[in-house]
Amino acid sequence: MRRASRAIGARVLLAATACGVVAVTCGDVRPASAGSLVVARERTGVLDALRAPNLLAVRAADPTGEQARFAVDGRDDTVWSGRPGETRWKWSAAFAKPVHLGLVRARFGTSATSGVPTDFRWEVRRPPAPVVAPDGTLAAPTCSSWSTTSSATSDDAWAPLDGADASDAIAGDATAQPSRRSWFVDADACGLRLVVDRTNAGPPVLREVQAIESAEDVLRAGRASDDGSYPGMPAADAIDGTYEHRWAGAAGKGRWTLRVDLAAPVVVDRVRLVLGFDATSSPRAGAGVGAGRAYAIAWGPIRYTLEASEDGHRFVPVATEPLRPDGAILPLRRRLVTLSEGRPVRALRLVMTGATGSTGLPEAGAVPVVREIAAYRADDPRPILATPWVLSVNANPAAESRTEPGGEVTNDAYHAKFLQGRFAGLLPVLRRDDRYSRALGLFGEPLDAPPRAEAGEALESIEGDDPQLDAQLLSQSSPPPITVLSGSNDWDYASETGPDPAHPKRWHWDPLRDARLGGMGQLASAVHRRVAPFLGFCGGAQLLGLLEAKRSDATSAEDDRRLIDQVLRRTSGHRIRGFALPIDVERAWPSDPHPPRAKIQFVPSDPLFTDLAGSLRRSTTQALPESHSDAVRPDAFLPGGPLERFQVLATSAFCAPDVVAASARDGVFPNPSGPGWCDTVPEAFRSRDPAWPIIGAQFHAEQRDFATSAPGDPPESTADARLFFAAAYEAMVDAYVRLAP
Repeated sequence: MRRASRAIGARVLLAATACGVVAVTCGDVRPASAGSLVVARERTGVLDALRAPNLLAVRAADPTGEQARFAVDGRDDTVWSGRPGETRWKWSAAFAKPVHLGLVRARFGTSATSGVPTDFRWEVRRPPAPVVAPDGTLAAPTCSSWSTTSSATSDDAWAPLDGADASDAIAGDATAQPSRRSWFVDADACGLRLVVDRTNAGPPVLREVQAIESAEDVLRAGRASDDGSYPGMPAADAIDGTYEHRWAGAAGKGRWTLRVDLAAPVVVDRVRLVLGFDATSSPRAGAGVGAGRAYAIAWGPIRYTLEASEDGHRFVPVATEPLRPDGAILPLRRRLVTLSEGRPVRALRLVMTGATGSTGLPEAGAVPVVREIAAYRADDPRPILATPWVLSVNANPAAESRTEPGGEVTNDAYHAKFLQGRFAGLLPVLRRDDRYSRALGLFGEPLDAPPRAEAGEALESIEGDDPQLDAQLLSQSSPPPITVLSGSNDWDYASETGPDPAHPKRWHWDPLRDARLGGMGQLASAVHRRVAPFLGFCGGAQLLGLLEAKRSDATSAEDDRRLIDQVLRRTSGHRIRGFALPIDVERAWPSDPHPPRAKIQFVPSDPLFTDLAGSLRRSTTQALPESHSDAVRPDAFLPGGPLERFQVLATSAFCAPDVVAASARDGVFPNPSGPGWCDTVPEAFRSRDPAWPIIGAQFHAEQRDFATSAPGDPPESTADARLFFAAAYEAMVDAYVRLAP
């Protein structure tokens, strides 16, 4: 059982025990099979425009002037701090030549509670219009007209940086703020400027700034055409670099062609597609009415061929729709087609046959939508830094979700809604892509939420036992999604799946079964092979542990039971058998009247907890919401254990009269506050290897915040859950930079 009505058992501090693309050959016209996984390869480096010879000047508009360079010197012991008493601060950098910005990253503050901007914006100075030489060619672009120090700090010609403008505070002005922030952008710039109007305390402090350059889409300079489009959705909208603008095929057709012509051939080796209006779901075939929903693409092409031409006349296929090993179509919205070698391209065209409707199923009269088609030069070494997107996984048995109010659709939205709220402060696009938050009322009741133009740009939802959710879908998505496993409904781990005979509203579930048998076991290879970044909270973290430990596809129910016992136990140390007793429940929930608090000890130097540690260098918090009766076993993380590739970063103690040692290596100690014993509960862990990160948290950082601090905690601790969540996101961004194609 994950949701509980009350908590029994004392909580005391315990020291942390373990802290201590598929290549497509141009001449091969076979369907692009998804049978093999895309393995991300780490980059040796990225181009930071603020640490390149192209950097001309870095200055502040106030008398601190040249000290602005301290924010780009790569040193931890130097910072730029605005002069006290100013009403507005400006930090700017000028470039000798235009740079193409894909990601801006900043480290703010002397700590999370001082010097962090709360009302600010990023701006760019756009390059001048290209100059046409007498022979008709374009002269190499320069920023000469912006190259003086005075122009670098003046207010002339600065414009908001799309994707990073009007930034809001994550947790209100008067509390702690994340010190690390990232903004995915897409802009040519001769200058970059930060304008700060307010901070959470004192003048702004800018420790480090990065302006990472990204690969340029050569199709932006192309001319798009089609053989018929839906009114108001022309071909040009597929190459304008925005998600909300899109091309849609003309109604009444069954075959459509979208084409992009370039002025001259360009050697290309990567083509990126974003297809469909949005992701959706429909009842799973053979699952019975309402028993689970299948992930699908709404208003997407069913069959398609991507073709390339060197001369604009003769076209050859370079890719077709991706297929699974059994021949089924893989519902891939974001796809990077990587050619085996660069080839001259004068024109690209996408030939589509058939389309899905709003339900994601093939539908007569439906039209395909193409959000984006982009191509990149083979000699462009910069990474493709597409904006991250989040895949909310409802990590519950779908048949049990059906019994929740509103059924699976509402339960799927329930878990996604929390993520939309948390990520909106980190991914600005989620302030607009908000359909999940609009889909539910204050009491969880379903509401009519008509889709907006941004629907599905950064947040989608899928059910954990949907067979579509597997390593192929995650690894071939470009970029792979931040895959978030939710907390759990009212069920318990078992070797069989179904409602309890005595209490039909409560379920037993074997999540290690394959999805076709009602589990999530098909996701084990994705976790074990690190094909995408994963986050898990509460029951989701426990499931990440089980999936990491699962090594074989073919296991029996008894094998699953043994594995569950090796990885999980009750909070009290007992094996998981039947439903938990109230005495085994750990609950510290913000909405409860006078809630108890769980005291969690963490590694203050770890990036996930640095902001929580703050200037006080604290290593404990009582501000992380808890509601669980099971936990990952501490001894599972020891060398030779099933989770030895994970590192524990935070723990707590659970104390109750029935606490026992789960094993000889699972030490218990006397309860200092009453009868019985205490054992260790791992509260946060992450993967050790440098691939896509996996982060699990037993607490619910994705859902709630305490309104007041607990006795002994500083006032700013009310932001601890949000600070942890933001730090986890920044860990994902670190990986996006390292592993970008």
